[in-house]
Amino acid sequence: MNSRLLPFDTAAAAVRRHVRPISAPDRVDVRDLWALVWRRRRIVLGAMGAGFVLALLVAFFMTPEYSATSKVMLEARAPQTAAPGQVVPETQVNDQVVNSVVTVIESNVLIRKAIEEIGADKLSAIDPANRAPSLLARIGDGLAFFLPSSPKGPSLISPQEAQMQRLIYVVTQHLKVTRETQANVVDIVVSLPDRVVATRIANALANEFIVSQVKSRQLTAGDATKGLEARLAQMKADVEKAEAAVDKYRAANLITDGGTLDAATQQLGQLNNQLVLARSDRIAAEAAYGRLKDVIAKKGYAGVGDLVSSPVLDQLNTQLMTLQRQDQIWAQNYGPQHPERIRLAGEIKGVKGDIAAEVQKLVEQKKSAVAQAELREKTMQQSIAAMESRVVKLSQSTIGLRQRERVASSARAAYNNLLNRVNDSQTEAAMQQPDSQLIEQATIPSAPSAPKTKLMAVLGALGGLVIGFGAVFFQELTSPSFAHAADLEEATGLPVLTSIPDGGWSSTLDAWEELAQKPYGLFAERIRHLRTALITREGGAPRSLLLASSVPDEGKTTTALTLARMAALAGRKVILIDGDLRRSSLSQTFGWSFAHDFADFIANRCPLGRAIRRDKSLGFDVLATAGPRPDAADELSADWLKPMMESLKGNYDLIIVDAPASLAVADALVLAQAVDECLYLVRWRETPRQAVAKGLAQFAEAGANVSGMVLTQVDPRTGSDVYAGDYDYSA
Repeated sequence: MNSRLLPFDTAAAAVRRHVRPISAPDRVDVRDLWALVWRRRRIVLGAMGAGFVLALLVAFFMTPEYSATSKVMLEARAPQTAAPGQVVPETQVNDQVVNSVVTVIESNVLIRKAIEEIGADKLSAIDPANRAPSLLARIGDGLAFFLPSSPKGPSLISPQEAQMQRLIYVVTQHLKVTRETQANVVDIVVSLPDRVVATRIANALANEFIVSQVKSRQLTAGDATKGLEARLAQMKADVEKAEAAVDKYRAANLITDGGTLDAATQQLGQLNNQLVLARSDRIAAEAAYGRLKDVIAKKGYAGVGDLVSSPVLDQLNTQLMTLQRQDQIWAQNYGPQHPERIRLAGEIKGVKGDIAAEVQKLVEQKKSAVAQAELREKTMQQSIAAMESRVVKLSQSTIGLRQRERVASSARAAYNNLLNRVNDSQTEAAMQQPDSQLIEQATIPSAPSAPKTKLMAVLGALGGLVIGFGAVFFQELTSPSFAHAADLEEATGLPVLTSIPDGGWSSTLDAWEELAQKPYGLFAERIRHLRTALITREGGAPRSLLLASSVPDEGKTTTALTLARMAALAGRKVILIDGDLRRSSLSQTFGWSFAHDFADFIANRCPLGRAIRRDKSLGFDVLATAGPRPDAADELSADWLKPMMESLKGNYDLIIVDAPASLAVADALVLAQAVDECLYLVRWRETPRQAVAKGLAQFAEAGANVSGMVLTQVDPRTGSDVYAGDYDYSA
């Protein structure tokens, strides 16, 4: 073989079409994807089934776990029996507090208390020391036997402590504490193979957490009470000393001023209060008077009605509005010179004058009220000044006594406050309640929480589905065959004349019968399309045509037989030559008997005319052998085939040669040298690309004229190159 020839550098390259197929935009065709999945549905469904079964097996062999849940609500509302200034403040729940509660419940300290409350002997079912070692543990122990290890010394902890640590570890691994969304509720979930043990531990953790809160608060309150009692004894001595100093000073300095400083101070306070009231009245009167003047300056007397009111002013405003309304009614039909409107205008003017006079009276009243308020304020200021002078005189004589009384009073007040604090602290320590409340107690679960068989099965099926899709797409991306006519044209450089659908026939005879039953069906139209493509070719239709392929079972015989039928229906005289002398599929398909066949002509036992079978039911003539003749195949030669073809052209319009697979035997290459053109058939999604390349290369080296490609056995439901679906134009 000439190594300088590329696999697709055929002799027919000169007649290749220059028109390229319209390239689709860069997009993903969902229909092609669905068609791909549908073709490989067995792989996808098988992967789904395998994932489903595998998930069920895994769930079956997993040890079931039961989850027990107890719920604790934070910031429980306790009765307010302690004093407002309690020594142990109420907990203000926030995210930090809730996180702290979760950490406390998960701590080994609280878990230890819960285990001690239940009893370690009652939890032996979850003790790892009482269970058989797992497969991984046995493998690890077996490997450790061959590895060097340091000698073990005496244990530093007792067997009871070792058991406690194992139980704490198991509970920690199977404990989950979470906060419920949008609530101050903490869920304590314990998941263990033993449902009873899981329930006991969940309830014990909740109870121990609440009890530990109470104990902590009581301890805090007790410590505070002891400190307060020590301070109370010291303050009692200070109070007694201060009161004795007051009595001694009072006895030594008898008050003879004719009045007490307290009474004078009280009178001064009353005068100050009266001054404040007088000042407020003066400010209010000035403000009212100022607003009234501003309104008169801006809006006139008509705008005063919103600030001041009197029966007379209200009556005048009502009278004015009535007159104005009457004037508006007359103004709808008469001008301002009408006698009635002149009369109304006079009355309106008079009423406005009365309103102005009444407003002026009210202004004078406001002004008088301001003057009275100022006089009262001045009088009160003078009285306060006189009383302040008297208070100063009295305070100078009692300053020492007041100082000592203040010291004694302060000490007494501090003592009383501390005494109350001590009483409250003692009461608070005795009545402490937790900040949390058990709102739901764990109950023994009736069904395991893990494994979730249904969920695992669904996830397994989904995983299998993903794997199935991956396998399908991997096969598609790595497929060595041709799925689209455009791919075949791009790879070979030859035009694809048509794509012939696959009707699911079991034999060539079934395809022949469908052609007869549905002469305008999809299959018939594709064959008719091939016939039309050959007739309308540039340079004229070929007189002799060979159908070739790389490997067997690519639809050559079916295509040749139906193409001959279509050409005959078009009025052309056709002969079909069965070039596969080693199999003789045509005679076997129709069960023909021959007096003389193609092999007799090759062996010179009869002329060519007697070897041709003429059957009116077919519509065309046939040149075939009665059975397999490998000996006749060895006699094939282009030297006598070419004259035979020329002789047949004298009697027939079209000669169709059904050749054997080119990679199986060399007969096709010999037959190709005697015909005008060759059509190369490629089976959709089956024929390897390398086989097509090698077959075309052989035809190129033999000098055969391969003018086009045909994509055969395309699935009409999923193949994108077969259009019209199942539409029947005969309907």
